[in-house]
Amino acid sequence: MADQTSNARRLFFYIGSLVSLGFIVGSGIYLLSYVVKVTVFQKADISYRGTPPAIFFNPTRDGGDIPDTIVSCTPTCSLTDSQRTSISDWQDNYRIWQQQPTSSTNRARGLVNALSFLIVALPVFWFLFRAAQRDAKQDIAENSDPKRSGRTVRSLYFYFIALAAVIMFMIFTGVTVNTVLKTWVVKSASDTQTNVFSAPVKFPGVTGTTDTTAITSLQQCADPCKLTVDQKAQLTQWQADYAQAKTEMDQQPKYEWQRTLATSIPFLLASIPLFLLHWLTIQRERARTTRSSQ
Repeated sequence: MADQTSNARRLFFYIGSLVSLGFIVGSGIYLLSYVVKVTVFQKADISYRGTPPAIFFNPTRDGGDIPDTIVSCTPTCSLTDSQRTSISDWQDNYRIWQQQPTSSTNRARGLVNALSFLIVALPVFWFLFRAAQRDAKQDIAENSDPKRSGRTVRSLYFYFIALAAVIMFMIFTGVTVNTVLKTWVVKSASDTQTNVFSAPVKFPGVTGTTDTTAITSLQQCADPCKLTVDQKAQLTQWQADYAQAKTEMDQQPKYEWQRTLATSIPFLLASIPLFLLHWLTIQRERARTTRSSQ
């Protein structure tokens, strides 16, 4: 009964240490990635907002030379009540888009999350692992025979983490080497495809695309169509937001290598001390046990 209680105690300490260590390593890797992105790979962040929403009008005519995405104000404003409703809907959608977090906001949120988990996990790991260490020393002092002292759980803990670190090292070293080769050595293997999601459609004889023609035509017809001051301001701000978002999206494939390295290098750096600490510890204890049993 005492042995079962001791084994349950060891399992609790080592499983708790393993879980809290996982949070520490994960938070540390994110913090390393954050530092790398801020200092070295400053183009590594990706924007998930996309371009701001465009205006889509309901079809009002069959055929014709002017697409329904264009508002005409010659000689009079062509906006219908249905299209004015579409403009109001677009205003709501645009406000929602503006409230979405930017890449810098997501980075800051990730930093806060990583620090929060690190602050919580560090004392938990310190308490549990210290208790496991104290229990192991007491176990060795009471019974020097490794086959009877119940040190299997401890060995499994250290070897498991060492193995996980080796796997992490191999995977992310391979990813790093792959990225370096594709970016600077075998450039033909690099993926240089531009962003093709929601590709805007061009109309024959019309300057711009479906993303911009309605906005541009509305700006040109703002006064004849009696748009409000708020609507005019949103149209102007939309143009600036669209240009910035389009530039960010066009640059994303160009800096894909920075995003990959900003992820793989922190994993690689974290795996080395993680392996050495646990591998060397268990090897020292194994050598000590071997000497004491001779």
